[in-house]
Amino acid sequence: MINHPSRRLAALAIALLACAAAGRAQTMSDLLLAVTAIVPQGSGLQQPTTMAFLSATDFLVLEKATGRVRRVLNDTLQAGFALAVSVNSASERGLLGIAVLQGAPVRVFLYYTEAASDGGTAIANRVYRYDWNPGPGTLTNPLLVLDLPVDPGPNHDGGIVVLDSQGRLLTVIGDLNHDGQLQNNINPGATPPDDTGVILRVNQDGTAAAGNPFSPYCSSTTTQTCGATPDCPVGQTCRTQVARYYAYGVRNCFGMAIDPATGALWMSENGPGTMDELNRIDAGVNSGWNQIMGPDILDPQGIGDLFHMPNAGITYSDPEFSWLDTVAVTGVVFPFATTWGPTYNSRVLVADNNIGNIYSLPLNAGRTGLDVPALPGNLQDLVAQNQTEANQVRIGQGFGAITDLKKGPDDHIYVVDIAFGRIFRIAGPAPVELQQFGIE
Repeated sequence: MINHPSRRLAALAIALLACAAAGRAQTMSDLLLAVTAIVPQGSGLQQPTTMAFLSATDFLVLEKATGRVRRVLNDTLQAGFALAVSVNSASERGLLGIAVLQGAPVRVFLYYTEAASDGGTAIANRVYRYDWNPGPGTLTNPLLVLDLPVDPGPNHDGGIVVLDSQGRLLTVIGDLNHDGQLQNNINPGATPPDDTGVILRVNQDGTAAAGNPFSPYCSSTTTQTCGATPDCPVGQTCRTQVARYYAYGVRNCFGMAIDPATGALWMSENGPGTMDELNRIDAGVNSGWNQIMGPDILDPQGIGDLFHMPNAGITYSDPEFSWLDTVAVTGVVFPFATTWGPTYNSRVLVADNNIGNIYSLPLNAGRTGLDVPALPGNLQDLVAQNQTEANQVRIGQGFGAITDLKKGPDDHIYVVDIAFGRIFRIAGPAPVELQQFGIE
């Protein structure tokens, strides 16, 4: 097991300490990419975490501590709010994740740390589904989808929400400082699966999605699968919750995205003091925390000290790329079929919170990992040993404390800065496909 220093991530909890970045210009190494602050500093947006589009000119953005869902219409932050919920925003808690499902009605999924009153005691990390009411611009008809742990925390709450092509909901919760089996603790008496440190894939009502990788099993006779506790020997329980899991062994995550070319899920994962990661998440993956961060080759004990989900086999997977010095990686996005042009179709972008950089990494032909020969020579071990090496794949800088990257329906890339309440649009020179706006 690697000995990881105990250090809280400089992510959401301390993003406002990045004041020195306020005066820095936003620059892109590709001079054909133009940056516009569509929600500039001073507009009234407070600690934005993430955003999701309703249409090409209309999106919702979340405020971490106020619990308000704000609307930006035609590049203008609207007065008021679409919804205000009571949150506990200590450390990395708060209003954290959003996804939009088009339809009639439009459905909006929110992940937040719910409290009985604003700033009150945290009740749970929960995902709710709302209906979008376009007339008044409000979210209505809440339906509880997921009820997840919150203690002890208060950091490592995860919160990112995405929808796949089948409308299934994927969300991530961090370890909440637990040290059970889902954190690869194999000692006798380690807490069994408890909905921490996992990616969940569920239907829109919170039930386990068909095709999920893990089958419920009996608590002691773990080789015996079950549908409910009566299926198990007397005195045992059926671990039914594992049917909702898509992956486990996750420390914490502020960025997930689905590759539009393959449907594969990718995520960023935060290290404690070393080894931030970019991962491709296949069904059933064990990401290795808290035994392994970064490549397994750096762990002298290999994967022998990992917890393997019963009846699933060994599913540990190395990260696709790692940062030895943690930069608090956050947003992930694929600039595929954007105004940035075809050169970027085979790239994945990753942002960081500590410095305000955006990194551009080349994908291999099958998009199963990175194109190692295309990386600068000293990065071909897939580890940036220091910031100088990381800067070799940096494409943007000066963005404050980034918490989200998104591709918009207008085929531009959007950047959320929590530190100064800003949202940027990065546009390239390629023409926008007019068909998406109904123009032939």
